Amino acid sequence: MITTQWLERISVIAPEQVSAFDAVGVDRYHECALLMDHVKAWPKVNRILPKEATAEIRTFSVMQKLAEAFGPFAISDEESVGYEEIIWRLVRPHHKEDVGPLHADIWFHRVSGIAWPPGTETVKVWCAIYVEPGVSGLKIVPGSHLREWEYRGEQRHGTMKPQILEDESKLPIEIFKGQPGNTLIFHENLLHGGIPHQGERTQVSIELTMLIKKQER
Repeated sequence: MITTQWLERISVIAPEQVSAFDAVGVDRYHECALLMDHVKAWPKVNRILPKEATAEIRTFSVMQKLAEAFGPFAISDEESVGYEEIIWRLVRPHHKEDVGPLHADIWFHRVSGIAWPPGTETVKVWCAIYVEPGVSGLKIVPGSHLREWEYRGEQRHGTMKPQILEDESKLPIEIFKGQPGNTLIFHENLLHGGIPHQGERTQVSIELTMLIKKQER
């Protein structure tokens, strides 16, 4: 599904280069990325899987397991595309600009002015598609969802985004060491972020935001 959408987008941005990208595959995207305008090609809205792909993913067994654990849930539509959003990301090796700073998802909701229905909260589901264990993936701060952290909103790439004000060097950051296909599930308050990695493959991941009934604590 990702590869199909990836190639369709390339056919719009750089149609003469589609065969070159198709030959290397999405996990080696970085080898050909200079053949097109990377920033122009991949704003978030161009990485939202199409409605039919989302419907198919909704039938996967992991969705049933999530419903058993959290109860019936909706998936957010933060870009107002008209259906539940499942997003994929590309992180090229040796390109730190492909990842943002450490953050909690609730900060994005606040600075963007997103208001969820009363009595709900969000849980992120992140799945590695192509990842080099211990090299690329996700970094997290275990237990960070249990307290508040300092941040501010700032304009980046034309959008209001949060910027952490804590000294990251003093935080107990852990690196995801899982395999492709492993899935991480975490609360909207958890500090996390991408890894500017030095591996040999483009990291590809998918993510969605579950809207669940607010849990008693």
